[in-house]
Amino acid sequence: MRSRHRLLAIFASALLGSAPAAGERARAEGVPVIDLRVGSSYSFGRDPSLATGMGQAGYVELAKGGVVGVLLPFPARLDERPAEPPLGSYLPLRAALAASQHFAIDRCHRSAPEISAWLELEAPDELAREPTSVGLWAERGARVFAIASEHDNELTTAATGFAPGPVTGLTRAGRDVVSRILSVGGIVDVSGASELSIDEVVQLARKAELPVIATHSNARALADQPRNLSDAALRAIAGSGGLIGVTAVHGLIAPGRSATLEHLVRQIVYLVRVAGAEHVALGIGFESGAGPLRDFESARDFPRLARALRAAGLRSVDIHRVFHDSALRVLCGGPRPRE
Repeated sequence: MRSRHRLLAIFASALLGSAPAAGERARAEGVPVIDLRVGSSYSFGRDPSLATGMGQAGYVELAKGGVVGVLLPFPARLDERPAEPPLGSYLPLRAALAASQHFAIDRCHRSAPEISAWLELEAPDELAREPTSVGLWAERGARVFAIASEHDNELTTAATGFAPGPVTGLTRAGRDVVSRILSVGGIVDVSGASELSIDEVVQLARKAELPVIATHSNARALADQPRNLSDAALRAIAGSGGLIGVTAVHGLIAPGRSATLEHLVRQIVYLVRVAGAEHVALGIGFESGAGPLRDFESARDFPRLARALRAAGLRSVDIHRVFHDSALRVLCGGPRPRE
C-alpha cells in the first residue's frame, strides 16, 4: 500500500510539473523579476503554447526563475531579413498570450501565478510612414515604442553607424513621432540610437515629464561598443526618471570574449553606481539573441544572479529595485524617484 501511495505521489508531481514549486522557491528568496527584453515573438511560431519557447524563457522557465513580468518586443526580426508587418506579428502574439492563460496582458495588478506582459512596438519605419498610427498602437496595448534599428532609419541615426554619412540626432519625422508617443503617454526606447538622438529624446521626454528607457543596453565603460551607453547617456536617461535594462547579449557584455555571469554582475554593479539602482533594470534578451552565459543560461537562473549580486556587495534593496521595482514603476506610471 505504501508503495502504491508513493507511486501516486510521484505521478501527481509529474502531472503538476516542477515550474510552480520552483517559482515558489524563487519568490521565497524575495526577488521577483521583471525582464524588459523577452523575445517571445521570435519563438511562439515554434511553440504557440509559449510554454518552452527556445528553452530560455517560455512560461515554464519564467516561473522557475520567479519572473512576474515581461516586456515583449514585436515584430520579430531575424538576421537581415525584413521583419513582418507589425500587425501580422501582433495579432498571433496577442492570441497566443491570451490562449496560454499564463499571462496577464498589460496588467500592473496581476493575480498570481500569472505573468504580467507588456508590449513594445519595434517598427520605426512603419511609424515614420504612418505617424498617426502611434495612437492606434497605444490603444492596441503597446506600452513602449522603439525608435532605433541596426542601421539609420527614417526617425534617427543608429549608434552603430553602419550607414555612410555623419551621425546626427532625430530627423524631423523622428521628432514628430517621439512627440506623438509622449502625447499618448507612451515610453520611448532609445536602445541602439545615437547619443545625439538620445539627448533629444530625453529633452522632449523631460518636458512631457515622462521617462526614457534603454531596454537592452550596457555601460560602454565596461564593454566598448557603440551600441552601449556612455556615462553621460546613462545619467541623462536616469535624469528623465527612466531606466537602463542591462542585457546579456555577448557582444554588448564582453566583446571578443566568452561572456560569463561575472561580466553581467560587473555591468549591473557599475550601472547602479553611475545611474542609481532606481534607474537600472533587467533587459536580458532571452529568446532574442542573448547568452547563454556560463552559469546563466535561462530565466530559471535569475535567483543565481541575485545571489551573485549579493556576493558582489549589492544591497538587497538595490537588487529588488534592479530586478523588479524600477521596471514596475516605469511600466505602470509610478512616481519618479527622489533624486
